[in-house]
Amino acid sequence: MDPPWVQIKGRGRGRTAPSRGNYGSYGTRSSQGSSYRSDSNSQVIPTGRKKVLNKRTASQEESSSSSQQLVSLEDIPKDSPLYAHMQAYLEGKKQKDTFVSIIKEDCDDIKSYEKLQKREMIFLLENSDLQRKDEPWKIFQRYLVEGLYFPGESYKTRSYYEEILMNTGSVDFQHFNTGNSPHEKSYSFSKFIIKQIISVEDWGMSAMKERQISLTNSRMNFTYWDYIRAFDVTLCYNNNKHKHTWFIKVCSKIFSDTIPNWFIKWWSYHGPTTQILPAPFLELYKEWTKVSPDLNQLYHEDHVCWIERIDQIYFFIEFSIPWIHKWTPEVGFNEEDIPCLYRTYYNNFWDKLLKMDPKTKQLIGQELIDSIKEKIDEYKTILPKKIIEDNSVRHIARKISFQEGDKEKMIQDYLEEVRKNLLQTITQIDKSDTSMRSEASNELDDSQRAESEHMLSAAELMEAEDFLLQMKALEKGKNVKEAKTCEDM
Repeated sequence: MDPPWVQIKGRGRGRTAPSRGNYGSYGTRSSQGSSYRSDSNSQVIPTGRKKVLNKRTASQEESSSSSQQLVSLEDIPKDSPLYAHMQAYLEGKKQKDTFVSIIKEDCDDIKSYEKLQKREMIFLLENSDLQRKDEPWKIFQRYLVEGLYFPGESYKTRSYYEEILMNTGSVDFQHFNTGNSPHEKSYSFSKFIIKQIISVEDWGMSAMKERQISLTNSRMNFTYWDYIRAFDVTLCYNNNKHKHTWFIKVCSKIFSDTIPNWFIKWWSYHGPTTQILPAPFLELYKEWTKVSPDLNQLYHEDHVCWIERIDQIYFFIEFSIPWIHKWTPEVGFNEEDIPCLYRTYYNNFWDKLLKMDPKTKQLIGQELIDSIKEKIDEYKTILPKKIIEDNSVRHIARKISFQEGDKEKMIQDYLEEVRKNLLQTITQIDKSDTSMRSEASNELDDSQRAESEHMLSAAELMEAEDFLLQMKALEKGKNVKEAKTCEDM
């Protein structure tokens, strides 16, 4: 997909398109210095050998345009394609192409972005720089050469790091030139498509092992540490209007491999959160978190990096959801109260996905939405035995975090439910114990009753005793008779 700026002027939720002729946030070329602008404040457009003049400004131009033939907007038929074009142009020219209007437009636009919590310290400042704390871009000019927005070795330019990522097949770049000529390297927006992330194990025997790239007809070396830094500094580009934005997307095939920890740190500065997701995608995210087997398995590992955001990282990567990224500088102080120049990052949803395709009459992002739904349905068919059950505090906390509303009340409700379950379980155990004791007592009574039923009467006992005595006497007489017989012999 192409970024939205190829066909539309604005980006971000709540953003309206910049007026025609203004130099908007996304590099729409200004009319200053063009042939469409006269020396006065008139609104004149050349059409062949004639010019179209807004009647409301005609009185201001009568004295200076007597030598030119002018055509009023009303002279053009309303059914002519030129009429709509001219009307839109004149409406756009109501606002002057001033730096103040550009700044105002940028401030309104940035409100639609999510400001990330983390900010990057670019370099330390001296106390004398505080007098320019409201002009951070000028501080850049004092410490760095024009067009360079990160410190480091002079030969390691943005092009050097960009070549590293392209040479390794990790990132595809595409820049959109807004300069007056194709040779002027001034970009209003760029694409940053992450296709591969090389782990340190795949790099070689050591992270210091060098590889080579060709840059400006020369060979240059780089290490794995240069490779990691390239993901950061290539995104530091900005144009002379400070309006540059990035279209970023991570290819879903990266999800099949283990994500390096340094890339999770990269995400904390450049990656989005679910705060930017519109309603259709946010609802799918909530469903996905409940059934994703990869996420379920991840949460049962011994150590999980950035556990508060790891599910959101997985969601954006697995479904390759793009976002818009930009940054601005600001002056602040570090922990030692030393003034610093910081880089603050902003993200926004690529709202073109929610626009209607005039040909298909469907959302441009409908295919992506359908693919996420299909994957969720597939996960729901996984046998329950493959889903690891977990009632740990961390797992319960994760479940609560997915819900909207008062988290404190949710915790209280959960604890109340646990209390009721405990009481119910204890009651069942008590009933079970009482039943077991009762059954044991009944068994004892039955045994005693059976024994009593088999007890002999007194007469029967006497008869038994007499029988035993007779048997003993007979046995004794037999023995005596046998003894006499032996003596006679």
